[in-house]
Amino acid sequence: MKKQAFIDFIREQQPERSEELISKFEELHEYLLDENSRVNLISRKTPDEDYWTLHLLDSILPIQEFDFSDKKILDFGSGGGLPGIPLNIIFPTSQIYCLDSRKKKMSAVKNIIKRLDLKKCFTIVSRLEDLDSEWFGEFDVIVCRSVKILPEYREKMMSLLKDGGKIILYKSKLMDDVEQFANVKIHDLSHPEIGTRKIIEITK
Repeated sequence: MKKQAFIDFIREQQPERSEELISKFEELHEYLLDENSRVNLISRKTPDEDYWTLHLLDSILPIQEFDFSDKKILDFGSGGGLPGIPLNIIFPTSQIYCLDSRKKKMSAVKNIIKRLDLKKCFTIVSRLEDLDSEWFGEFDVIVCRSVKILPEYREKMMSLLKDGGKIILYKSKLMDDVEQFANVKIHDLSHPEIGTRKIIEITK
């Protein structure tokens, strides 16, 4: 049932590419399970079937509101490559950089990217606050699914964005860290298989 909910979403949102995308996500599901058996990318208590909703479907919920085609995107706190890899599967013309400070995790994510043959998906092993000035003004979008945004992160994220760029935060009920931002728009993309899901759009 969980996989079917994912398939139904893809067929609704991407009808012309649905079979190609479903096949690619089946590969991603397989590779995530395989890499997770060696490096703890996702809680090992998570049933295999739940990957389809809790991680893969959740990662791509924003495609209902945003077209990330041809955008340069930073996935801050990427962990297991989520949402960066799923978004790059949907938007293959985007350039996505998966950022995480944990080298083992990023090595596993790099393996997944290679196995999926994603030409425009990359990894950066670093803390956000340690990115140097060569990255300033580089990104159209920063996505963040699993990190509480501290004030020092906010300043760095803004410096990494181009003028007019956007921060996309995945939130549920707790949104206290959103109050530090101006130019905020909230999209309610809650889903019966996931629960409350607010996508916060912040424009620089």
